[in-house]
Amino acid sequence: MVPRKYPACKPSDCDMEKEEGKMILVTEATDFKGRAVVRHLVTEQYEARCILQPSQHEQKLPSGVPFSTISAQMDDLPSLRAAMQDVTAIIHTFEEDEELGYRLEDHIATTTNLIAAAQEADVRRFIYLSRLGADRTSAYPLFLASGKAEAIVRESGLNYTILQPCLTVGPGDPFTPMLVMLAKFFPFILPIPESGQTCFQPLCVHDLAKCAVATLKRGTMIGQTIPVGGPEHFTFEQLVTEVLAAAGLKRRLLRLRVPFIQWMAALANALLPHDPIPLWWFDLLAVGSTSDLLSIPRHFDFEARRISECLSHLQSKRPWRRDFIRGTITRR
Repeated sequence: MVPRKYPACKPSDCDMEKEEGKMILVTEATDFKGRAVVRHLVTEQYEARCILQPSQHEQKLPSGVPFSTISAQMDDLPSLRAAMQDVTAIIHTFEEDEELGYRLEDHIATTTNLIAAAQEADVRRFIYLSRLGADRTSAYPLFLASGKAEAIVRESGLNYTILQPCLTVGPGDPFTPMLVMLAKFFPFILPIPESGQTCFQPLCVHDLAKCAVATLKRGTMIGQTIPVGGPEHFTFEQLVTEVLAAAGLKRRLLRLRVPFIQWMAALANALLPHDPIPLWWFDLLAVGSTSDLLSIPRHFDFEARRISECLSHLQSKRPWRRDFIRGTITRR
């Protein structure tokens, strides 16, 4: 279905809409970004409603905060419209895990359906948590899918804001725990891809959630695409060193050429039930993830956290090797 287009309202009109109702619909609330958004919505006195899709896997919802859930399939427009009853805004993201690469095209269809349902339900405010580097002409599937989804959002006629976060880390992220698991699996030397001068600007998931919720209150951000990132730039090697230090690990880093690492990852992915090294990571490695260091202070009036403040989840006592083996060998 091709979403219809509606004229966007004036910023002042949208501020008035926000004051009249506070029910916010969150997609992918079982993902670490979605969970953080729900928690921050509740902290800011919004009501959060989370879409739950049928799944054979365990779904981790936010804990310790009140919210409502509704079951809906993202390809079922009637159930999506029902989920939007009394909703004033939608915050849309997509789940990040080792299987993300298989769902990129699904995400484009999901975004199309969600916007079509929002138009029919007259939900005008739409916030999309995309990815820095999104480009619908990109040669990399991760950024291509995000770019196509962004284009759908921009052409919808809804009162949208697109946030483009850099590499996001924090409790539940798929990136930092996997690095620790790999380091536990390789006890002395950790092979890493030789990434040259590709840089990253890691963003704390709690800061991303704070930006997303703050966007609801700012009609002046309607129609804007805003890159957001943390206050530091790192090469990949520096980033790995920071992550290992947070977990209390020391490893000698063995830099290998990217094609060789890709071959090793593809072989492991072919032999094991689940990817030990998600192939979409190589898209991130090729493109990098950096923006203006002052983007968050400029747009949202607060200082983003340094990466050393975002990795406390790696300090917990956890059977990392066992989790790595279970995650790659055990069939779900």
